[in-house]
Amino acid sequence: MSRRPGPRTAIVLAGGGFKAAFELGAFRHLAEHHDVVPDVITATSAGAILGTVAAQARTPAELLHRLDEADGDLMAMTQIDVVFGEQPWLRELDGTEAAERIRALITGGAPDSSGNDEGHHPFRDAIEVARRLPRAHSASSDPRDRGILNLDPFEAALRGKTDVGVASLDPVCVARDGLDLRLATTHYKARATHYVTGNAELLDSDARTPVADAGHFDLIDGLIASASVPGVFPARRLGSSEYVDGGVLANIPLAAAAALDPGRIFTLAASPVREPAHRAVAQAAEGLGYLATQVHNLAVPLPDGCTNTLIQPSMLVVDTFEVHPGRMRIDIDYGWLRAQETVADLDEGAGPILSAATDTIIGLRQQAWALEKQLIEHHDGDLSRLASIKGAIRSALAARSAMGFEAPESAEDWGHRWERHTVARGDDLPETFD
Repeated sequence: MSRRPGPRTAIVLAGGGFKAAFELGAFRHLAEHHDVVPDVITATSAGAILGTVAAQARTPAELLHRLDEADGDLMAMTQIDVVFGEQPWLRELDGTEAAERIRALITGGAPDSSGNDEGHHPFRDAIEVARRLPRAHSASSDPRDRGILNLDPFEAALRGKTDVGVASLDPVCVARDGLDLRLATTHYKARATHYVTGNAELLDSDARTPVADAGHFDLIDGLIASASVPGVFPARRLGSSEYVDGGVLANIPLAAAAALDPGRIFTLAASPVREPAHRAVAQAAEGLGYLATQVHNLAVPLPDGCTNTLIQPSMLVVDTFEVHPGRMRIDIDYGWLRAQETVADLDEGAGPILSAATDTIIGLRQQAWALEKQLIEHHDGDLSRLASIKGAIRSALAARSAMGFEAPESAEDWGHRWERHTVARGDDLPETFD
C-alpha cells in the first residue's frame, strides 16, 4: 500500500482502564472531522486495546468502522463477570465478605465531578485487601499466578473462540504495510519498557531495536501483556520473560511515537496530565521500583518540525474500572468535544471560555445521570431539579454553538432525554424534558 500524502501522522493512546472512553471520543472526532488516519499508533494498556483495533484500518472508511467496533468492545467490557475471569484463589473465597469487598472495589465508584481523584483508587484498595489474605499469594513465585482477575475470556474473544460482545482481532490485517504499531509493555524483572509491533516483534525501549532472544509470541499475547495491570491481572509471558502493563513506566508512550519520525502527533490522554499532589502509587507498581508520571512521559524531544497536540480531560467522568455504560457514554462525548476545541485555531481569550462551556456540559450531564439513577432505581429524587439541569445543558450547548462549535448529532438528546442506564425507566417518569 502506498503511503498517504503529507506528513506522517501519529496517534498516542494512554492507559487508563475504562477512562479510555475519553480517548475513543477524541479519536472519533479526529477521524470524522479532520480526516486523521494514522501512519503510527503507539499505545499503552486500555489505549493499546483501542489502538490495536484501530490499527486494522488503512483508510478513513475502515477507521470509522473500526472505531465503531471499539465502541462496541468498550461497552461489552462493562460486563466484568463475563469479559474478565477471576483468579482461582478469589473463586475459592466465593461467598465470603472479603471476596465481595474485593469485587465491589474493583468495579469502583464514580470520581466526583470536580475531577479531584486524589485518594480515589478503588483497584488499589482491592489490591491491598487481597494482599492481607493468605490465599491471595500463591505458593509459587511465578508472577503469572498473581492478580485478582485475569483476561482469559477477553483473550478468547479476541481470538474468535467465544462471543462475549468483543469483536475478534485480525493480526494479519494489523500487520499490513502502511502503519507502524507500538504497544508499550513493562519487562517485569528488567524494569524497562519494551514495545510489541504489529508483526509481533519485541523492541527495546528505543522502539526500534529488536530485543535479543525475545522468543515467539503473537500480537494478542503482546496486547494482553500491555493491559496486564500489576496486582489486578497476572503478568504475561512474552517469549522467555514476564511482562506487565506498559503504564508502569510509559502510560503515555510519546517517546515511541517520536522515534518513528512523524510530522505531527496527536496525544490522547485518559486523565488530566498533572503532577500528583501525593505519591499515590499502586503497591504492585512500587514493587517494580518506579512509576513514571504522565508529565515525565511527555517531556521528550520531538523530531524537527514535528508538532504534538495533547488532547486531555480537565476532570474525570469514570474511574479506572468503573463499569456504568451511561457514564462511559458521557466520557466518549467529552473526548469528542474536547478534541474539537483543542484542534481549533482559537485565540487566547476564546479557548478557556469554550473549554469551560464543555466542562459545564459534561459536569451537568454527570449530575443528571446521578439524579436519574436515584429516580429510576430508588424512586427517590427531585424531578423538577432534573428538569432544571436538562435546561441548563441546553443553554450551555446553545452558548457553545453561538461560538461556532456544533456538538455531535447525539447532543440533541442531552438536554431533552434520559442518559443511558442499565435499569429500565418506570412508566411514572416522563420520557422527555422540554
